[in-house]
Amino acid sequence: MVENKVEENGFIEGDRGAAGAVTPRSLNKIQRLKKELIILKSKDKKTSKNGNRAPKKLKSLIRKQKKKQGYVVVQYLTASYDMKFLLCKIVSGDLVVVENKVHKLDPDKIWRLGKDSCYILREIDRHPVSNDDYSQVRERGDDTDADVPLIKAVLGAVQKNKASIEPNKNTMIVIGVIAAIVIAAVIFMK
Repeated sequence: MVENKVEENGFIEGDRGAAGAVTPRSLNKIQRLKKELIILKSKDKKTSKNGNRAPKKLKSLIRKQKKKQGYVVVQYLTASYDMKFLLCKIVSGDLVVVENKVHKLDPDKIWRLGKDSCYILREIDRHPVSNDDYSQVRERGDDTDADVPLIKAVLGAVQKNKASIEPNKNTMIVIGVIAAIVIAAVIFMK
């Protein structure tokens, strides 16, 4: 396998090794695309008001899929970072052809949208996107289950907020005592 060179800016030269193995950088792209998808779904203005965040196009494709046998809804991620929702015909049992490229379907890699489901396919990969590489992500230390820097940052922010509130209470108590002394002095001076 050819080793990928790390450039000065921290990027890895090339996304795949000689044997076509996926490198950590391409896995990070998948994770980033998933996060962008979640953000886009939440900001999409074409969402319905009943709490379901799926775009209207996706809903219509799911309705068509339910009417037709042998079709599957696909979220297709292109190499140019475009995202498309497509209704694709299943060919030869477990294959789908999208834009003249063959992709394999795996029932273990279906993504759920409430009661409905779809596949997430990348243009550059034959297999669907999944969370099957969790153990590899955990070994690399890129998992989000135990984000020590994030936890420390949050705890630091919480401690700073408590520290900033306490002087305000103390100053209010001091001001109240001084005001009480002034009022008492004014009353007893008369």
